[in-house]
Amino acid sequence: MISTIDYSYTTYSTTQRKASNTLDKDAFLLLLITQLKNQNPLEPMDNKDFIAQLTQFSTLEQITNMTKSIQDFLTLQEGALQAQAASLIGKYAVVQVNQITVKSGTAESIVFELDEAAPVVVRIYDSNGNLVREATSSSLDAGAHAYVWDARDSSGLPVSDGTYTYTVSKINSDGSETEIGGVEGGKIESVKFRGNQIYVYVNGREYPLASIVEIMEEGDNT
Repeated sequence: MISTIDYSYTTYSTTQRKASNTLDKDAFLLLLITQLKNQNPLEPMDNKDFIAQLTQFSTLEQITNMTKSIQDFLTLQEGALQAQAASLIGKYAVVQVNQITVKSGTAESIVFELDEAAPVVVRIYDSNGNLVREATSSSLDAGAHAYVWDARDSSGLPVSDGTYTYTVSKINSDGSETEIGGVEGGKIESVKFRGNQIYVYVNGREYPLASIVEIMEEGDNT
């Protein structure tokens, strides 16, 4: 039984704490002290209850310290990743793309790569997601290919200048389709950090770091 308790605590007075929606270890200790100060002297807190609350406080402190350690580790990892990303500047990269630009009535080529011989279907969409053009090829050999769009829709009419999205899908032997996307290659001109995301600039365009499918030293892209 705890017979005497010194209640002269000043460190955790309510006037010294700022309002917070988080129950941290300081708030937990303040609640425990307040409970001790206001308990009935004739019926003090049972030893088991007191030990249980101290154990909870110890657990909370350990979790808090562990959380801080994890946050520090993630900060170090983020810094290391940014340093690695910055080292990519000047290297040649192949990135996965799904956009094509029409300028002055001329469209960029759509480049894609097949892992095996198969027909492909290319679908081009406008900014509203409407299908503008669909083209299906005969069987193509494995390797890199390019589809040259004439910047016309399915009716043969010229489309407006702007940015369009597209999909490239391989047609399997059973008639099903497997999307393979398009690719673009060029030198990584710069790296940009935005929040927790990393972007690279290739041929003046921004791509997420995750869109890179191949990296090589400049001059090896033969």
